[in-house]
Amino acid sequence: MTQSKKQAAQATSVAATANVAETEPGDPDKPKYGAGALILTFLGAQLLSSIAYFIATANTNYDFVVPAGVGAAVGQASSQISLQQTLTVSVPPPLWLTALMQLPLWFGLGAIPIWFAVKRGRGVVTDLGLRFKAIDLPIGLAIGVACQLVLVPVIYFGLSKLIGVKDVSAAARELTDRASSPISIILLFLIVGIGAPIAEEIYFRGMAQSIFGRRLRPHWAILAAAAFFAATHLQPLQFPALLAFGAVLGVMRWRFGRLGPSIWAHLGFNIVAAASLVFNLGIG
Repeated sequence: MTQSKKQAAQATSVAATANVAETEPGDPDKPKYGAGALILTFLGAQLLSSIAYFIATANTNYDFVVPAGVGAAVGQASSQISLQQTLTVSVPPPLWLTALMQLPLWFGLGAIPIWFAVKRGRGVVTDLGLRFKAIDLPIGLAIGVACQLVLVPVIYFGLSKLIGVKDVSAAARELTDRASSPISIILLFLIVGIGAPIAEEIYFRGMAQSIFGRRLRPHWAILAAAAFFAATHLQPLQFPALLAFGAVLGVMRWRFGRLGPSIWAHLGFNIVAAASLVFNLGIG
């Protein structure tokens, strides 16, 4: 009788353990979205950005193609004079409009993955790793600043003999050249320091890396997400640095199991780059 009771108690314990395992948040069913959602999110973000661009170009006289800065204006005027054309210097959009036009893109990259995680997945914490701890700030900022001050210069020092002397910051400088007032400088840091890191980390490290990780080993998923991240910036000269930095962010996402450290690292990386260009610090 005693042995029978003991066996019954063990059976009850096993059943209870099984029930807990079935409801454990770390072991739920597979999310009901995958590569298709990743593509739709990217295309949706681009569509929202294109709509904002169309509205801005249709309702303003700004030239969204011409580079900003005095040098660009002088070059354009010199070309027109030499060709005996009417002198008409294009005016680039102000920084506040550039910032406003980024909002649809951020919404697409940040909000759509959250929608998929909530409606068709296991929630933003499990699917995207969207959570923070106090330790994430110092760790993330330290790694992000180190990548900008050490990793990037080392990469381009090694590549300098292959690509020659090129201005790898030209695209970023087109943005920072317009930061000539305190308000525009604040807007610039909001663009590159807050909006971009949060939205891009949710999409590339939260959504893309997780989806790649369902079919690939962790190191290949990290590399795939980093390559995707670098390629979508459409800056060939910056691709090596963005690939390397994306890999660092991916390792952080995998190692810590959350986006907090990588978001802070991305923020620190972007802020140092922007400060260097705006204040002519000569970093990198």
